[in-house]
Amino acid sequence: MIILGLGSNIGNRLQQLRRALQALKQLPGLDVKKVSPIYISDAQLPTEAPPSWNHSFLNCAIACECSLSPSALLAAIKKIEVAMGRDVGNQHWSPRVIDIDILTWQQEVIKTDDLTIPHPSLHQRPFALWPLADLIPLWQDPTSQQAAEQLIEPWGSRFTGTAPFHTRQIQQRIDTPALVGIVNITPDSFSDGGKFSSVEQAFHQAVHLIEAGAEILDIGAESTAPSAKELKTELEWQRLSPVLDAIMQAKQSFLLPPLVSVDTRHAAVASLALEKNVDWINDVTGFNDPTMRAAVRESTVDCVVMHHLSIPPRRDFVLPRDQDPVEFLYRWSAQQIDLLEKEGISRSRIIIDPGFGFGKSPGQALRLLKNMGCFTDLGVRTLVGHSRKSFMGIFTPHAAPDRDLETLAISQHLMQQPVDYLRIHQVENCARAFRVQAALSA
Repeated sequence: MIILGLGSNIGNRLQQLRRALQALKQLPGLDVKKVSPIYISDAQLPTEAPPSWNHSFLNCAIACECSLSPSALLAAIKKIEVAMGRDVGNQHWSPRVIDIDILTWQQEVIKTDDLTIPHPSLHQRPFALWPLADLIPLWQDPTSQQAAEQLIEPWGSRFTGTAPFHTRQIQQRIDTPALVGIVNITPDSFSDGGKFSSVEQAFHQAVHLIEAGAEILDIGAESTAPSAKELKTELEWQRLSPVLDAIMQAKQSFLLPPLVSVDTRHAAVASLALEKNVDWINDVTGFNDPTMRAAVRESTVDCVVMHHLSIPPRRDFVLPRDQDPVEFLYRWSAQQIDLLEKEGISRSRIIIDPGFGFGKSPGQALRLLKNMGCFTDLGVRTLVGHSRKSFMGIFTPHAAPDRDLETLAISQHLMQQPVDYLRIHQVENCARAFRVQAALSA
């Protein structure tokens, strides 16, 4: 088993790490087995470095089996770095889109003109040694004969930031679905209506969700619960605008600036949100409205395309029971993708949401959950919004606000499937469970 270290301190650092991981997975002769948690750390800077270089790094490690020679793997890694936009002519320690290092090669010691393994200064770099120890705690350093878990002991907790370079572990991961935190600024949402109605409450919740592990904030001002009343677009924007302003103004001050999604089915609201440079439009009506498609066409915003049968949903109006719901939703998704592409919205911007809670019986919902991997053939990203939904009534008598345990169990199941995003209310428990589940995996 060999360990590769990945680091990034430019742009969307989590996305850069994900891109590198996917590129490595495609590399012939390399088999990725396991991915570590992510650590954030100060940049290593020479004394004469300009202030523009002072961007914190995100780092992680991956455990791999490899049939290539060390020199061949190094050459392949360098090609990936260049393909991702790293400028190999930049000065040492300058900011970089991606940095991929060979940290260890089993127990071997390798020294050539181009490569030193174990990586130089590994013992002084918690941002490299901690991820290694997360993957193989009993790895023996060939020079000191100490195990990785012994070498990291002087640094104490992974979470305090008191280690060198203020290194600490964060909640987000690159090998699980990204978490979309829900911010409902509504009085009548089905599980948390009225809890975040003020700007202060909503902003505090947004900060909490990001610190807990969310990468995207999905902000909605109109409830689509079965008992909800349709909202005029003027009132929807009146609720949404001040919260959106507060989050967008503070966005770059977050430790990890989140993507911001606006949950709306109204083209007028979407257009106003786009003027504030949001990242996603999440339309529960699946972009069926031509004016909504026109609103997003000229932007670069990503589009969450959700299936529904009615808004608000009705318990007596579900998918045909004599048809496979997976095949039904696959055909619908393909049709919607084709429709959006014909109108100038590229496939790379489309995220399909099967719409749990919107026209699916509990049995149909379970079948969809078991087969979400089928949707990868569409060539788009997928999102599952299962949190606290009514179909969980077959598991529990608890009301919607008390269904986080059931939500977590389903999230852990979906972690094993090729789902890109999970839209959930309780982010922290999900992120914590993902960390343990990943550590216990083979």
